[in-house]
Amino acid sequence: MGIISIGGSIRHLGVGALSLLLVSSAALAAPQTILVNAKIFTADPALPYAQAVAIEDGRILMVGSNEQARALAGPNTRIIDAGGRLVTPGLTEAHVHLGEAFPTPPVPMPGLPFPGPTAEQLLSAIEQAAKTRTDWVSATIGPQIARDRRNWRKALDAVAPNTPVLLRAFWGHVNITNSEGFRRLGITEDIADPLGGWWGRDESGRLDGGGYEAETIMRRIQPANLERLAALLGEAQQRYARWGVTSIHLMNDNKSLEVTLAGLGIAKPLQKWTIYSWGSFGSRSVPDAWAAIDRVADRTLPKVRVEGPKWVLDGTPIEQNSVQRADYVVRPGWRGRSDFTDAQLREILQLGLTRPTQLALHVVGDAETDRVLKMMTELAPAAAWREKRVRIEHGDGIGPDAFEKVAQLGLVVIQNPTHLALPPTGGQKIPDHSRVLQGFVTAGIPLALGSDGGVKEQNPFLNLMLAVLVPNDPSEALTREQALTAYTSGGAYAEGQEKLRGRLAPGFAADLAVLSQDVLTVPTPQIPMTTSLLTMVDGEVIFEDAVLMSAR
Repeated sequence: MGIISIGGSIRHLGVGALSLLLVSSAALAAPQTILVNAKIFTADPALPYAQAVAIEDGRILMVGSNEQARALAGPNTRIIDAGGRLVTPGLTEAHVHLGEAFPTPPVPMPGLPFPGPTAEQLLSAIEQAAKTRTDWVSATIGPQIARDRRNWRKALDAVAPNTPVLLRAFWGHVNITNSEGFRRLGITEDIADPLGGWWGRDESGRLDGGGYEAETIMRRIQPANLERLAALLGEAQQRYARWGVTSIHLMNDNKSLEVTLAGLGIAKPLQKWTIYSWGSFGSRSVPDAWAAIDRVADRTLPKVRVEGPKWVLDGTPIEQNSVQRADYVVRPGWRGRSDFTDAQLREILQLGLTRPTQLALHVVGDAETDRVLKMMTELAPAAAWREKRVRIEHGDGIGPDAFEKVAQLGLVVIQNPTHLALPPTGGQKIPDHSRVLQGFVTAGIPLALGSDGGVKEQNPFLNLMLAVLVPNDPSEALTREQALTAYTSGGAYAEGQEKLRGRLAPGFAADLAVLSQDVLTVPTPQIPMTTSLLTMVDGEVIFEDAVLMSAR
């Protein structure tokens, strides 16, 4: 039996009927491009593997055998011999942060990423740098500094009294500055906590240097420079094209939607971009976040969509601010801190139900996950939530006891395989529920994969390797087919585009990649070495390697 999709439905046809349909299609319009002699992973359950694919007008015309594809060719059809290589739907980077930058090149620090510099190493390096600088002294910190609850404002003032200092956690949830930094930013003691974040204070109520969540310091220190942002986004999409990534879900922290859209306009998008607006950026109230989306409704760009808002509901275990059911091992009596009150969270969820854009929630701690699931259940029936397709970014707090509820609500989990390889730090045991991948698939919870890369994009094939290993708990490892599905059709489903892209099937967008090696069979340590030899978006080539060109 042959299988073909017409108007989004799958129909089963006999071989004769399928051949007649193919001939009729060829008579109407020969495909622009045909790939033959390939191992095609379609991500389509109806026809998981094929030899050839035909493309016409930016869409998949046919997926099947070499003979069927060649029968469609016309005099102007470009025929590409894939030489037996693996061809996949274009990969989706389902969670990345791009365009962030320090105000000055950061001072090198030892021990990164884990555990990062000690307090003595950090202060010594800052003191030396401050002797020759009047502009900002910047540095990346790890968990050792983020968990050190000393008054960092005073500590930095002692080594850099006249030079502004910015310390930023590599995972982005903690920023620290000194008195001179506060002065230059116009931050005074009476500053109010921003929506979804807070300023650290000592016992007397004075600022202690810390800024947590919400762009407390970063959005003040260096408003996004349009030209620089455009260059960073342009460079990122070029590198992503070389990895076969055709869709990018950008978590738009530290910058406005207006500047990001303008930057992408200058960069001229190669891939399909979905920008998830940052709920707390510049917002004084929860409704302000949706107002920010409304303001850019008429600023459309080809290949660019705006979704969100994304709300960061708690921190992470690294700095120990994700909200956990049990005390942190090295901090008795402390279980983390929610970024929003119950009233604010209720308002976020209620507006999410009524507004047309998709809601995305950063939820990490198991207790914070409990709070979200309980409130969602109270506010609306499961069917209403399934229609909204709420994204749970990271999903580290979803354990087996929550699987059934998450599946009922139709939540989509975007997991980041690099999180599953993080070592325990500061004596904190990694809870069992922080390493889930296979459990989601088995429970029927939709899964997409993203890097959670910050500042720069991250190799998707490194994350794919980690997804099939899960070093901290191999029982949660995905099969290679499951991981590749999560990176392709899973990413499309995560943003509600599963009827348009994410599979190589008739009628779907011709977004695909010809890979340099077969990630389904190569030795596991070699998976991160994979690149794309040919990347297409809507049937247009956005990258082609000389190896494939010379082979033709």
